[in-house]
Amino acid sequence: MTAEHAGFPTPDQIEGAWDWDKIHAPRPLTPLAFDSIVMSMSQGFTQAQHEFGSPLALKCRLVNYYFYATFAPEEGYKHADAADVERYVAELDRLAAQIGDRWVKEWEPSLPPLLLKSRTADYRSMSNEQLLEALEEQLQNLIYFWNIHGWINLSLVPATALTEFYNAEVQPEDKNEAWQLMQGVETKSVEVSKGLWRLSRFIKSHPLLARIFEGGDPHHIIAALERVSEGRAFLDDLHVFLDEYGWRSDGIYEIADATWREEPSIPLNTIQGYLGLDEHSNPALSLAQATARRQQLVEKAKAALAGDAAKLKRFDELMEAAKYNLRVTEDHSFWIDQMGTAVFRRFCLEVGHKLAQDGVIEKPEDVFLLRRDELRSVLKDGGDMKPTVKRRAEEMSQWAKVVPPFHLGHRTEEVNDPFFIAMVDKMLGLLPVEPSTDPDVISGVPASPGSVQGTAKVVRSLNEASKLQPGDIMVCEMTVPTWVPLFSTVKAVVADSGGILSHCAIVAREFRLPAVVGTQVGTEKIKDGMLVTVDGTKGLVRIDSR
Repeated sequence: MTAEHAGFPTPDQIEGAWDWDKIHAPRPLTPLAFDSIVMSMSQGFTQAQHEFGSPLALKCRLVNYYFYATFAPEEGYKHADAADVERYVAELDRLAAQIGDRWVKEWEPSLPPLLLKSRTADYRSMSNEQLLEALEEQLQNLIYFWNIHGWINLSLVPATALTEFYNAEVQPEDKNEAWQLMQGVETKSVEVSKGLWRLSRFIKSHPLLARIFEGGDPHHIIAALERVSEGRAFLDDLHVFLDEYGWRSDGIYEIADATWREEPSIPLNTIQGYLGLDEHSNPALSLAQATARRQQLVEKAKAALAGDAAKLKRFDELMEAAKYNLRVTEDHSFWIDQMGTAVFRRFCLEVGHKLAQDGVIEKPEDVFLLRRDELRSVLKDGGDMKPTVKRRAEEMSQWAKVVPPFHLGHRTEEVNDPFFIAMVDKMLGLLPVEPSTDPDVISGVPASPGSVQGTAKVVRSLNEASKLQPGDIMVCEMTVPTWVPLFSTVKAVVADSGGILSHCAIVAREFRLPAVVGTQVGTEKIKDGMLVTVDGTKGLVRIDSR
C-alpha cells in the first residue's frame, strides 16, 4: 500500500480480495445508500446465485465511504468434485438461455405495480409507526428487485458463448465484431434518447427558445422559458416526459443524488448538447444502423456455417439465447437500478422531512447520512443525530478528495466459475490490463472498434454534459443508461472502468463509436482540451497534444 493510499487497509489487515466498484460508485457513498441499496443488492444477488447453483456470495463493505465488493465462495455451497462442476455448468447454460423470456413474461411485468405504489404513496400523512412499516416494505422490495437483477446477470453467459463461437467459426479480423450481433434493439434507453431528441427538435423549431438555450445556464433556463408561451408549452411537454422517464440520476446506488424529476437542469443540459446536432445524429437513425449491422453479421455467420448443419443450428440457438442481452441490460436498469433507487430516495426524503420537523436532523437531506438501524431507532424513539450527521458529512468531504486503491487484500484461491468470469471480466472489467510504459499512451479494454482523433472533454456527471461539442472525445469514469444521449454528440469514448460487456462498451458499439474502457486512469491523465487518439480496436488511447 503506497503513501497515497494511507488510511486504507493493507493486505495483511483485510481478509480476501476486494475490488472498488468504480463502475457503479465512483465517489464516496452515503451510509444509508450503502445500508439500504448496496446491502439489499448483496442479499438479492446472493439469493439468486445460490438459486441457480453458484457457490458464490456477493459480499460488500464500505471502506472510508468507498464501496468495495467481492464474489467469494460461501461455506456450504462448494462444488464437491469435477462432476458437480460439469453439471453446474450445463445447468447454468440451460437457465441462462431462459433469462430473456423470463424477463419479458415474468419479471418486468411485476415491477411497475410495486414502483407505482412507492411513487404515489402519501408518506407525509403517516405516523412514525407506519413509516417504520413502510421502511421494511421498501427494503423487502429492494431485495426482490436485486434478486431479479442477480438472475438476469446470467444473460452475460449466452452473450459470451455467442461471441466465442462466432470468433472461433467465422474468424473475423476484428474480434470485437462478434459483440455487434446483440445490438440494434429497442430499449428504454432508446426511448429516453428519442424523447430528448424530440424535445430538442421542438426547441430548434422555435427561434426564441433556441436563443434562450444558446449558451444559457441550464439552472436559469427554466425561469426564462416560463416567461414566454412557447416556453411554457415546452415545459409542459418536458414535465410529461420526466414523469415517465425522470426517475433516474447519474449513478446507481446513491440515493442522495437528485433525480431528473427533481433537477430538470440535468436533462436540459443534454438537450443543449443535442441542439448542435443535425438529423444524422437522430437516435432512431442510430438504432436503424445498428439493426442493419446486426443483420449483416448474422448473414455473414450463416454463410460461413452453411456447410455444417450442426454448427448452423448451434449458432441459431446461441442467437436466440443472447438476443435479449441488450434489452435486459438496459431495461432492468431503467426499472431496478434507476427507478427502484429513485422511489426509495423519495421515501427517505419524506422520512427526512419528518425527522427535521422533530429536530432529529437539521434538514431532510441529512437522512442519507444515517445508518439503516439508526433510521429505525429514531423513528421509534427519537433522538438527536445532528452531531453524527455533521461528523459524517465532514468525513465524506475529506475522503472525496482521495483516489482509493482499486484493489484491497489478495485472492488466496482461484475462482473458476463461468458466471464469475462473465461478471468480473466481461462486464465489470476487474481483471487488470497491462499498463502502458509510454507516459503518453493509456491502455485499456478494446471495447468498440475504430480509431479517431479529437479534443478530449472529461465528464464526471450529467451536469457537465453541455461542455461536449460535436466531435469531442468523452472521457468519463463510467456510464450508466442515463448517459446514453451523450453518445450521439461525441465521436469516441474513454472510460476508467468496465469490461467488454459493460454498459459503456455496449452503447459505444451500438453508436459505432471507438471506445476504450477499463483504463483506470483516463480521467486522471487526460485533461479538457487535450488532443487524443482513441484506438478502440487495440484498446489504446494516445495523448497527442497537451
